[in-house]
Amino acid sequence: MILLDTNVVSAVMKPLPNPVVLRWLDRPPVVDLYLSSITIAEIGFGLNLLPEGRRRRDLETRFELFVHRGFEDRILPFDEPAAREYAKLMSLRRRIGRPMSSLDGQIAAIARAHGFAVATGNVRDFEDVGVEVLEPFAEENDR
Repeated sequence: MILLDTNVVSAVMKPLPNPVVLRWLDRPPVVDLYLSSITIAEIGFGLNLLPEGRRRRDLETRFELFVHRGFEDRILPFDEPAAREYAKLMSLRRRIGRPMSSLDGQIAAIARAHGFAVATGNVRDFEDVGVEVLEPFAEENDR
């Protein structure tokens, strides 16, 4: 099972989606791909920062379709098991001198709590947290 990081979702939400990421997303069975509530919050925050207008409405519509048609029953919350994993991995990263952002920590914690891999374009952000990290932006994935 694979938890998609926010940058993977952003890459396919753009008016011109990243073709390498699109092809990568076609490989695993769709039922193996999950979103976190954190990614929904991050994307929603970004959309709400955009000025009112057609572009924002189009992106909001695309995002709602993406979430509700593609992932409706595969959205993982930041719950108590994830919170406990978060405490462990955030303290570990700080001790080794590699602190991570709260949002990345929450995504990593959700993945750890469920035993999932994380698909991200920011591989270094998820190193040393006890999850497998997949890189859908890598050109070698496109072969």
